[in-house]
Amino acid sequence: MTLFLLKHLLKNIFLRTMNIIAQTARLLIRELTPEDERLLLDLDADARLTRYVKKRTEQESKKVFKDTLRDYQKKTGMGRWGIFNLADNDFVGVCILDYSEFDRNSIELGYRLHLKYWGSGIATELAQAIVSYGLNEIGLKEICAVTHPENKASQKVLFKAGFQPHGRAFWHGDDLPFFKVSRSTF
Repeated sequence: MTLFLLKHLLKNIFLRTMNIIAQTARLLIRELTPEDERLLLDLDADARLTRYVKKRTEQESKKVFKDTLRDYQKKTGMGRWGIFNLADNDFVGVCILDYSEFDRNSIELGYRLHLKYWGSGIATELAQAIVSYGLNEIGLKEICAVTHPENKASQKVLFKAGFQPHGRAFWHGDDLPFFKVSRSTF
């Protein structure tokens, strides 16, 4: 067996053992595994990536990671997931589709990507995949999102993913632009 075939076979076995949420042309969105903890800790530690989101200590990040793994057992179809480059399995970032901690009646989309993936269309591809998953696969009626007022790039991503502005909301300790997408508008 050639090295290429062996790598391909091992990759397929690996992918079948994971809970894959969605796959796009370039991305694999899947549940995180215990071995992925360092990936999330490094993401949370990069100040460039937390400019517009809540900064966490390493202990807070470890708790979030532990809670994330525990929450998979609930089998709600929602949660926090890892985003991986299909071409080389590089860790792209993290996304979330879950009840908002600021409004338990709302399902919130969020994401953070490593800097090297900014400006490549990955965020839009990811947001569209997660919106489709949420509305079509698990049957949500509506998904919301917020952005920092200065984060114009993220607002453009939301528009491309079908979100529409719906005023402002006081979430994450700030008055933020609020967006929604629903089955009827997607």
